[in-house]
Amino acid sequence: MHLNLTVNTTLEDLAEAVAAETLSGLIAANEENRRFLIGVPAGRTLVPVFEVIEKELRARPIALDRLTIVMMDDYVLANGHGGWAAPPSTAHFSCRRFGEKLRTGLNSAVAGMPGIPESQLWSPDPVDPSAYDRRIFEAGGIDLFFVAVGASDCHVAFNPPGTAVDSRTRIIPLATTTRTDNLKTFPEFTSLEQVPTHGITVGIATLADARRLLMLAHGTSKGPAVKRLIEAGAFDSQWPATFIYDHPNASIQIDAAADSGLRIPQPV
Repeated sequence: MHLNLTVNTTLEDLAEAVAAETLSGLIAANEENRRFLIGVPAGRTLVPVFEVIEKELRARPIALDRLTIVMMDDYVLANGHGGWAAPPSTAHFSCRRFGEKLRTGLNSAVAGMPGIPESQLWSPDPVDPSAYDRRIFEAGGIDLFFVAVGASDCHVAFNPPGTAVDSRTRIIPLATTTRTDNLKTFPEFTSLEQVPTHGITVGIATLADARRLLMLAHGTSKGPAVKRLIEAGAFDSQWPATFIYDHPNASIQIDAAADSGLRIPQPV
């Protein structure tokens, strides 16, 4: 299957293109009086996009009370009773904390208009992981899922190499490559030993259920992963991001830095 790939000249161009599509979808949902669910990874990839979205909302505010932020994963810690618990939302590595920062930033940008209620920031629950897929389904599904690509191994969410295409939300041990990548995602970690060994994550099937997928990669560190993704040509469980080949409405947005080793020809 052909990949819908766009190489943007700069990171700013990428952020503006993705922000424009996101806001267009939200405006349409408002006009149609329906929910708009976006799937969101925590970390560096989406920060420039949401900076542009906030800038646009400050200039042209719109109501955000139909928007739901669906976080794709989080770390889990042993609860001392044989089970798992999410880290405190104040922890520097809490994905919930990242989502709350997005929510408050967006609400601040539209001050005086309806914002995103706290109840519309969702995270998977380590006590009942499978409930997350049911909750998403019952809400009508995710309209737009942003997908970041792991620099070292093409992981998506916390799904490591070898993940089955029919996987759903669950608790998993984290691959060492994923944990190593997250030393950069959460720079207050000073060593690999500090990075939790387990996480709760949506599965590849959860991602693939979204009506629209936007896979993003920027910076030279993502170049090798993008190269592997492009060269795969089809789904390969050893490179989880390749699940995008089987989605009917997916695009990949990268910047020139991520393309530096590829020299991908662009249409004239």
